[in-house]
Amino acid sequence: MKKNWILIAIATMTFFACSTDNEGNNDELETSALVGTWNMTDVRFSEDPNDLTLNLADELVDQLVQENCVLVSFTFNADGTVSSTDRLNFIEFNAGPMGLDVSCPTESESETGTWTLEGNQLTVNNGSGTTETLTTVLEGNTLIIAGEDIDANNYAGAEVVFTRE
Repeated sequence: MKKNWILIAIATMTFFACSTDNEGNNDELETSALVGTWNMTDVRFSEDPNDLTLNLADELVDQLVQENCVLVSFTFNADGTVSSTDRLNFIEFNAGPMGLDVSCPTESESETGTWTLEGNQLTVNNGSGTTETLTTVLEGNTLIIAGEDIDANNYAGAEVVFTRE
């Protein structure tokens, strides 16, 4: 069974853009801080006892991350290219007498594109002409993308958390 919340991470990683602006050392330092491989490690949101879909999504992501399952991974290269691997569309689970039975998907989708980072604005282009600008928080080995940049109607206040590999 697939849940719509899974689209948060997919949407986050499927949009990439390229900008030619590079203003001095500060931008170069900010950009170099993003270079590397980042794995989705959490989806944070305010829990609502009435929203079973989001609560289930949180439980599934937590369980898979604890099992070292990488659901979404991005590799940002210094040359402005990015590649992503996404397993979210392939999550399947069953409810059984022992609770949820879910395993790490073996199938994945991959994409490549380009990226730029200016301040806290990550602009990405998915290689098909779709450009998206995402508000980010980059603190050491943690990258957080605002949920409202992914889907303002459904994910306002949520955060998708990535950790550098």
